[in-house]
Amino acid sequence: MNKRNVLNCIEENQPINRSAIAQMVGLSIPAVMSITDELLEHGMIQSIGRIGSGVGKHPEQFTICGEHFRYIGVDVGRINTRVVITGQDGEVLVSTSKPTKDAEEPEKCIEYLCEQVRETLKKSTVDEKTIVGICIAMPGLIESDTGTVIFSPDFGWKDVPLEKWAQERLEPFHVIVRNANRAQARWETRPGSNNKESTIFCVGLGYGIGSGIISNGEVYYGSSGTSGEIGHIIVNPNGPVCLCGNNGCLEAVSSGRAIAEQAKEIVKNNGDTVIRKLCNNDPENITAKTVFEAAVLQDEIAMHLIDQAAKYIGIALATAINMLDPDTIYLCGGMMKNGDDFLNRIKKYTRERQMHLAGRHVAIRPGSKDELNVAKGATLMIQDSGWEFEALSFLY
Repeated sequence: MNKRNVLNCIEENQPINRSAIAQMVGLSIPAVMSITDELLEHGMIQSIGRIGSGVGKHPEQFTICGEHFRYIGVDVGRINTRVVITGQDGEVLVSTSKPTKDAEEPEKCIEYLCEQVRETLKKSTVDEKTIVGICIAMPGLIESDTGTVIFSPDFGWKDVPLEKWAQERLEPFHVIVRNANRAQARWETRPGSNNKESTIFCVGLGYGIGSGIISNGEVYYGSSGTSGEIGHIIVNPNGPVCLCGNNGCLEAVSSGRAIAEQAKEIVKNNGDTVIRKLCNNDPENITAKTVFEAAVLQDEIAMHLIDQAAKYIGIALATAINMLDPDTIYLCGGMMKNGDDFLNRIKKYTRERQMHLAGRHVAIRPGSKDELNVAKGATLMIQDSGWEFEALSFLY
């Protein structure tokens, strides 16, 4: 744990000297010297010399050595599966993106994603001995101890032993499975991001809706590992049936899938809308993107659907603010790629619905929009495991 804390301290504050490390992690200088000497010996950190201004002997400064270990992150989305390989410094060395195949058949889907991981490795020049581990980020309720997908509404999976099956197919690598929204939240608070808030609430608005919570730099899982299911807050008790079985969940009325389904019904019932033209008169071509495009063209039906989705998202965020009072709410996912109007509508409805004076310091911001962020966040969750020190015995 001390080694992990020292490594994290260097990663987050580089370049940094031993005295500053000792002060930040609460260790003695001799203990820090012993740990940094070992990290230097194994190439995990590097010295960049004695840097400073003024007279006198300046302390030696250290940074992370990005070439030593590699991490594989997998983002299993309902539409696409993305795989990245990164170095210790977070740089993406190689990435692949493919349509998610056979999502309704868990074992086949897992077989394909494992093949994609192998293909990504072949595409790279990475020495497999340097791979510390693989983290698969998956939407839904994940049992953190076993990596079992307890329930994923987006995929319709129940009690799927994803980690076990992936581990069998990807030996000898370590494999863990984590919730995709937590991986996104982990990326938003990555070293060097300048997001130093004590509590953040990261909401993924895409095909489905979920969230992750980071408190004091740590991912918050909850007592049973199922925290962050904002998509299944009931915002309209008389609303449509959600994939989880309840009526009127946020995901059932405001997700990308829900917006597309609402538009399909309108077109099928001969609604007068630009959406019909954009989908070439075939409702099955409609996606949430189609509706956002129609809204830009000032189509009233599309604008109503977008405004309604923003209203329900605002209701859910107001609930989260009243309960958590976070420093910042980050809104991420594909739906946030549609300009500032949608974000501003969400902010407006949130402010209208949150309790007076509650959460008055909460900032609502768009998250980073890189489509690889969930996969990159997954690699950080491997780094959180401290497996590098186990890997040392394998490499040396």
